[in-house]
Amino acid sequence: MKGKEIFVIRGGNPLYGKVVVHGAKNAVLPMLAASVLTADKVSICDCPLISDVDDMVRVLETLGVTVERKGREISVSGSPKMTEIPSHLACAMRSSVFMLGALLSETGEVRLFAPGGCRIGARPLDIHFDGLTRLGAKVEYGEDFVQCTADKLKGADIVLKYPSVGATENLIMASVKARGTTRLIGAAREPEICSLVRLLRKMGADVSGEGTPVITVRGVDDLDGASCIPVTDRIVAGTVMAAVAVCGGRVEIVGGDADIMGAVISPFLTSHTFLVEHGGVIVFESDKMLLPTDVSTGPYPLFPTDMQAPFMACQCYACGLSSMRETVFEDRFAHVGELRKMGADIALAGNTAFVDGSRGMHGANLCASDLRGGAGLLVAALGADGESTLEGVRYIDRGYENIEEIFALLGGKIARQRT
Repeated sequence: MKGKEIFVIRGGNPLYGKVVVHGAKNAVLPMLAASVLTADKVSICDCPLISDVDDMVRVLETLGVTVERKGREISVSGSPKMTEIPSHLACAMRSSVFMLGALLSETGEVRLFAPGGCRIGARPLDIHFDGLTRLGAKVEYGEDFVQCTADKLKGADIVLKYPSVGATENLIMASVKARGTTRLIGAAREPEICSLVRLLRKMGADVSGEGTPVITVRGVDDLDGASCIPVTDRIVAGTVMAAVAVCGGRVEIVGGDADIMGAVISPFLTSHTFLVEHGGVIVFESDKMLLPTDVSTGPYPLFPTDMQAPFMACQCYACGLSSMRETVFEDRFAHVGELRKMGADIALAGNTAFVDGSRGMHGANLCASDLRGGAGLLVAALGADGESTLEGVRYIDRGYENIEEIFALLGGKIARQRT
């Protein structure tokens, strides 16, 4: 019988060296979904070796398309032979929801069971379904599934009540072969959306305005095969920066893109850190003397919610009172209780955490319950006095490629063990 995997972390070691950041999980997953919009070969390069990408490959294979994987390149060809995403795959990963727009556009129907992933709030899909309805889809709700059908989608003006990244991506994919013109008003602006649009444009789609609040899609009859490289993962880069901040040291982040990481980088910039970017490499240095910060999450270009937990770990080491306001998900403070096990002084008031980092942090037995919260706990443990164990490794593996190897090569004392 297999045991569970844990990380064993002995904190307090400075980090030095080089890290290579690969394609962003949040870009690769919708790009893979878009591959079903044509029977021709679509190749996504520089894909991270993480479990979420593995799960998306399984979804595509279950739909009947051909998937070939050579290292970091994934190629998809053929037409989907099924329009139902099986419940066991949908429950395994939230990103199965990206298949909604692509399958509906290509086949005229899709059945999606309740998607899974991390438990960080309600994450309602009403924005997705409202937009698909505006395009002419019929949406029917079952006990544990949603079915969408459409003879032919038609372009429309769609006002998003919130700049949802997933809804923006789904509606772009649903619109690329619709009749007429679609405008998404109040669209999300994340760089990962720009990666998706770059792929679709190479496939022959007519999309403009990505990176702005208004995206225009003019429907075309057919799409062709293409190859595309996604944007690099700004959250992985930011997590490495957080670890360097609490541990001290100097790390080169190859693939770090300061142009899209402004809000991620900004809270790290104090008189006790040094950062320079040149030729796609970010050099970040810290002397561990962290200062208090007040941070609020929000849609791009604001501070990303995916960096909330890793940066809160930094606030636990700052000499004074910091605050972290979470505006995107209503239940994304699950890591707070675990940080308190390490001695963190954190008070919660609604959607704001007040963190007094003056007491120091010590090792503890920790348990991750979601991807980014787990990364935050790992960062906190790297900086703590003594040894920590961290359960819930499977959550962290969803978005970080061999994270223990990344930090071990930098000088951190961390190992993956099976109990």
